[in-house]
Amino acid sequence: MFELKINPSFENLEAAKHELLKKLPAVKSSHRCEALGRSLGYGSYSAARAASKMTADPVTVDGQAFQKYLESQGVNVSPNVLYRAIAKVAIANVVTANELLSIWGIGYGRSQRKPDGEWEDPQERYARFKEHRSELLDDYAVTPFLLSLALLARVVRTKTIRQGTGSYGVKHIAENFKCTYPDGEKLGPHYVPNGVLIAAAIHAGFMTKSHFDELGYHSLNVTFNMSKPCLDDLDYEVRPDSSRSQDRRRDEERRRLKKASPTVWGR
Repeated sequence: MFELKINPSFENLEAAKHELLKKLPAVKSSHRCEALGRSLGYGSYSAARAASKMTADPVTVDGQAFQKYLESQGVNVSPNVLYRAIAKVAIANVVTANELLSIWGIGYGRSQRKPDGEWEDPQERYARFKEHRSELLDDYAVTPFLLSLALLARVVRTKTIRQGTGSYGVKHIAENFKCTYPDGEKLGPHYVPNGVLIAAAIHAGFMTKSHFDELGYHSLNVTFNMSKPCLDDLDYEVRPDSSRSQDRRRDEERRRLKKASPTVWGR
């Protein structure tokens, strides 16, 4: 289960209102707004607007408060509608702040061959990047974003960025992670693009470090200030049938047998 936080700024309130309008067009505007205000911890939408004009720390989004208010107005709506709307706002904020982030990771990557066998020129490579960047803002990115947040909530932070914490490896753990929305509806496992995992990590406050290949191109993957042992344990838990997990079980079994029969293993 994830915990979704958002800065209750005026811009984010307006963006959330816009997303809720798209998702709940039949619900009265005043009801949507009041429910939004309560979901952010305020007594009313006007209180949320007043607070949004001042610098504020991120608040935890409360889907149940959103659902409860709408129920009091005779409207039955899943709280997950709110979580998905706020997630789109959060993703958009990360995209705006990170100009090299796309659905596949950081940077443009190397030129690729086109269907006619020719290599992309710089303009075509940039156009491809822009298309992949826009995919981060699609509804498609919301589920993997929330799923990534659920996994990242269990990751131990370190003071510095560590080796062995590549985003591509972490995204494989995330997409196999079994978890739910706060109301119990299934969220994962679900496919997670590398760039969505990075966006979720940035939103959650993790630091990132970009890497480059031998030709100076971005590798698309980043590393994080995450505990490598913690990630290894999560991988072992989440992907018990992976080759790495099988190797770990064999190592643990050998250590167990060695401890049980030290004279035999000492020969």
